[in-house]
Amino acid sequence: MAGTRWERLRTELRSVRSRVLATVLAVLAAALLLVGGLTHYLRLVDVDESVRQDIVQEAGELQRLAQRGPLGPDASPTEDLDATAEEPFADLDQLFYTFLTTTVPGEYEAILAVVDGEPAFEHADRSGFQLDDPATLAAVAERSRPGQTVVFDHRQGERQLRLGVIPVDLAADDRPAHLVVGFDMSAQRGLVLESLGRYLAIAGLTLVVAGLAAYVLVGRVTAPITRLRRATEQISPDDLGRRVPVTREDSDVGQLAVNFNGMLARIEAGFRQQRQFLDDAAHELRTPLTILHGNLELMDEHDPADVAETRAVLLDEIGRMNRLVEDLLLLAKAQRADFVRPGTVDLGPWLDTTLERARALGERDWRLDARAEGLVRADEQRLTQAVLQLAANAVKFSAPGDVVALGAAGSTGSAAPGAGRELEIWVRDTGPGIAEADQQRIFERFARAETGRTVEGSGLGLAIVAAIAHAHGGDVRVRSRPGAGATFTVRLPLDPAGRAAPTAAPAAPAPPAGEPAPPPDGTPGTGPHPSRTHESRK
Repeated sequence: MAGTRWERLRTELRSVRSRVLATVLAVLAAALLLVGGLTHYLRLVDVDESVRQDIVQEAGELQRLAQRGPLGPDASPTEDLDATAEEPFADLDQLFYTFLTTTVPGEYEAILAVVDGEPAFEHADRSGFQLDDPATLAAVAERSRPGQTVVFDHRQGERQLRLGVIPVDLAADDRPAHLVVGFDMSAQRGLVLESLGRYLAIAGLTLVVAGLAAYVLVGRVTAPITRLRRATEQISPDDLGRRVPVTREDSDVGQLAVNFNGMLARIEAGFRQQRQFLDDAAHELRTPLTILHGNLELMDEHDPADVAETRAVLLDEIGRMNRLVEDLLLLAKAQRADFVRPGTVDLGPWLDTTLERARALGERDWRLDARAEGLVRADEQRLTQAVLQLAANAVKFSAPGDVVALGAAGSTGSAAPGAGRELEIWVRDTGPGIAEADQQRIFERFARAETGRTVEGSGLGLAIVAAIAHAHGGDVRVRSRPGAGATFTVRLPLDPAGRAAPTAAPAAPAPPAGEPAPPPDGTPGTGPHPSRTHESRK
């Protein structure tokens, strides 16, 4: 039980749905991390740049104040620093006091004035840290450089400070002095990192919501694939009738299901044809094998006459089995794409040659009802095979001296508007005819009309003719009535690519009274649907 659940879980994890979902979430997570990380990295860079600019600004303002001079007693603290005072600063304490009273440090900023190595003034009301501790003063004294602003990082307890040491020189006061500007970098960076934490939490929630939404959406998109997978798991050679439900054919996945169903239909048809071939072979070979077995058992091996007679019977049955197997193989090949190999056929000479070959089938009154002229696209060998098969059937069901006629002509086919032209090739005889009840089934394999029960044959001839006609995109039909002979017509669509349409020329006088006339143009006869491939009169 646990193993089954584990296998089911592994199958689900390897499914298209899980892979697509994992890919979507991985891409989304990477995009969120990249955007969030890059954004907050740029914010950290902005913090460093802002601190550098603030230090430069403080140094510039102090320099301008020192160059301007002290404010008068009635001057406003916001008076322009570029204005020139009456007298310059003569005392460093006065300069630093004036500067600190006119400067407001930022939230994370502190300012310290150092004169002669000792803290003189400090402005650190809002920053929460001070710069006058001994360690900081020692670091300032160590890093300071005359005439040069120095910026460096300094650790003060748990705080990371960035200090800017600005040297101050007055001509009237020769004491060494520095203005120290400090910024709490850990606090400012902490804000960025805190923002990054909130961003990651929101990104995680976004991934969860997006994952749930993607799970549902991907499940709907890949549902046909899931059904396809389940269908393939349930398909076996004994059950090829299952099909995958298709909800939408206008999508790639829906088209995949349609194609899969089409593939199943072709496989099912192939299995059905294979079974039919085996069933037909087993059915038809049983009788000659029984005859062979019976004759061999009854043969007197010491009687030369009996051996010779049995040998003749056996050879005849073996020949019949060989013909039967060849016919079955031909019908099996009829489903292949290369069963017919179309080429250019010149109808007039082809019809003359086919008639000459048919004369060897028996002593009949061979005639040519109509001789079509023109070029058509067809497999000449298969077309000849079909006509000679119909002629052989006509010979079987007629007596010496009876009329057997061939003909070919063009027709308009269907009467529907826009219907294309067709080529009709027929074989007619004056035999016993075919009952209307038999005219539909004689094209089935091994089927026979009542009038053909005593005639020798495998029962596959008309099925082969129908298969050849169907492979050309046409069909075969029969017009007959008992006692009035039969006319078999093969109808093929003409090549629309510019081949000359055949024109029929009378080649023989009209048949005598009582003989069936050739089929008129466009008159459909009775026969099977083009897809049926069976026979009877052979």
